[in-house]
Amino acid sequence: MEYSGVMIEGKLKAFIEETFPEKSLLIVSNREPYIHKKTGLSIKVEKPAGGLTSALDDVLKVTGGIWVAWGSGSGDRDVVDSKNLVLVPPENPSYMLKRVWLTPSEAENYYHGYSNQVLWPLCHITLDRVYFRKRFWEDYKKVNRVFADAVLEEADQDSIVWVHDYHLCLVPRMLRNEKPELTVAHFWHIPWPDWSVFRVCPQAREILEGLLGNDLIGFQIPLFMKNFMECVSECLDADIDYSKATINFKGHTTRLKAFPISIDFDKFNDMASSDRTVKLMKSLKEKYGLEKVYIGIGVDRLEYTKALIKRLQAIDLFFDRYERFRRKFTFIQIAVPTRMREPYISYKKAVEELVSKINEKYSVGDWKPIIYIDTKVEHKDLVAYYRMADLAIISSVYDGMNLVAKEYIASKTDEKGVLILSEFAGASEELEGSILVNPYDLEEFSECIKTALTMPDNEKISRMAALRRQVSENNIHKWIIDILNEIATIAAVKNKKCCYLFDNMGEIKKRIFNKDIFMFLDYDGTLTPIVREPDKAVISDEMHSLMLKLKELIPIAVISGRALKDVKARVGIEDIIYAGNNGAEIWDGKKVIISQGSEENRRLLEEFLERLKIETSHIKGVLIEDKGITASLHFRNVNVRQVGEIFRIFEKIAKEYEDDFRFIIGKKVFEIRPVHIWNKGDAVLWIVENMGEGRLPVYIGDDTTDEDAYRILKNRGLSISIGGSVNADYYIKNQGEVKDFLVMLYNTIKEAQNR
Repeated sequence: MEYSGVMIEGKLKAFIEETFPEKSLLIVSNREPYIHKKTGLSIKVEKPAGGLTSALDDVLKVTGGIWVAWGSGSGDRDVVDSKNLVLVPPENPSYMLKRVWLTPSEAENYYHGYSNQVLWPLCHITLDRVYFRKRFWEDYKKVNRVFADAVLEEADQDSIVWVHDYHLCLVPRMLRNEKPELTVAHFWHIPWPDWSVFRVCPQAREILEGLLGNDLIGFQIPLFMKNFMECVSECLDADIDYSKATINFKGHTTRLKAFPISIDFDKFNDMASSDRTVKLMKSLKEKYGLEKVYIGIGVDRLEYTKALIKRLQAIDLFFDRYERFRRKFTFIQIAVPTRMREPYISYKKAVEELVSKINEKYSVGDWKPIIYIDTKVEHKDLVAYYRMADLAIISSVYDGMNLVAKEYIASKTDEKGVLILSEFAGASEELEGSILVNPYDLEEFSECIKTALTMPDNEKISRMAALRRQVSENNIHKWIIDILNEIATIAAVKNKKCCYLFDNMGEIKKRIFNKDIFMFLDYDGTLTPIVREPDKAVISDEMHSLMLKLKELIPIAVISGRALKDVKARVGIEDIIYAGNNGAEIWDGKKVIISQGSEENRRLLEEFLERLKIETSHIKGVLIEDKGITASLHFRNVNVRQVGEIFRIFEKIAKEYEDDFRFIIGKKVFEIRPVHIWNKGDAVLWIVENMGEGRLPVYIGDDTTDEDAYRILKNRGLSISIGGSVNADYYIKNQGEVKDFLVMLYNTIKEAQNR
């Protein structure tokens, strides 16, 4: 599914109205979306810059609801009512902003103290910067209580509360204790370290217990989820289901999931494409004398986790090793001071001294190697710096995601840019096509700068095209929908919209008794447990025997994301229906039925794959997987020096087929899927209409690909989700309960036949 910026008023609005018709949404964050400041006798409203704040503001404009935040503006108190509420945005009031008030000492200890001198350096694994005082913790607890009380004043039993980041770890448990019926979710924006690091925290237990008050915790990448589960395992007496990423603590279950945050791609792309940006690029090049040099860019908060010292040391070494680039390459470092107190003041001084030293060492005439800008540059101007830069460097020693990387990609409209990205930034997990670097390995780091500057244009374009596709498709709006959909599923289960199957067996038996059933089953995660290596997903002898008995009583269809041939071989039962490629091809017992247009798609896919095979035949480690309707090109085992060539070849061929196929880049893999292709819902509908007329369809699935089937069966069948779904009628707790249900179904049908 593709998302674009304009969908905020379209797809997102439709999604929210369908998913949250009776729900009120409360967003809770330290930072407020609007600040009222006194300017003389008047009050001015400011909207803080930031993609997340802007995106969440757009969500509440659609849903209505309340945003709870710290009122830090000089005029904030003057505009609220008796409940500390004010309607925002001022030009078109759509939701309420509820402010909480902190004393100067509370703000100092809670925000500058515990949040930024304990949790921030701890989670970024800079332990030498952790500075703990008891008063920090006492006020952290007190302020979290203030936030929780503000939420409780406004929330009712149907409210969904979405908490943000490390400032408010204790709020979820406080809410759970007071109103257990609330649905509470938390997004953790920064990294989560492993236990060997987190154990340093004097309040490790309290922090973990606070967060386990959530129904859902979202992390940037799967590694941070794994680290969190490890910390809980070492610190608390909790039941952890690693396969489902759930934690049961004191009778409450918390679900963990990775949601890589992103940016508004269209916003940056459109700004970068504007005439204003073209003129500004020309002006900046004239101002700094950059008309005839390569340009590099770094944009960071002036903060030690961004590793500006390491970056500058690598640039120093680069000019020392490669003299020919002196006077031919200039690096622009935009470093925005945001926390002007220790240790940031000392860090700022160290950065500026190193910049001066490098400039003094290598400057010739009017040319100097580094242009240092220590003021904030607004996005409308920043895109000009991004667009004119031949390379961008992200050198974080540890980062939750790093959105500057994605902003640079979205701004490279000519696709002639190279991203050098720290392997310790969360963004490295998904931005295939960047040059990954270890910021501690200065020689390799300096070599990467040379590689980026000498890379052929066609390779730059192919890499950047793949990066732009990834960021465009996985933008901030998709991130919001993914999280809200997960929250909605949890809320549906909590509020009995999606009920536990085995608590409702009386009603279910009535529905299926004396009915002709058509049984639909997913494969991975339903008929078999989820395993790390898909090839090892084997149906058990017990499940196989049960299906053999059941097929004698009712028709069965197995619907899978696997290739049709693969799923048929794995189940190995004759006289049942199979659908592969998520419903795109169906075996009806005699022949293969393929979705409309698939025959032509198949011809084009064969042609596409043949060209790929020929042009990559000289590259060792390439694996092309033909799944019939879809395909994948795997390059995990390709030598890193040839990865650029893989991108170049793939992008060149893909451009000729972009009207017919959608290309998705994953972890060391290109996925190739037809633009118009049946999903599992389409397959279920076709099977029911053509082979199951008059029968009651019953469907069991476990992941997002099954949602289309649940929707198709609304009011016409019975849908069961493993773990729960906002679209399913019932849920079961785990894959093991699938067998329990099928045994019950078999016994119920046999009982009805014997009467």
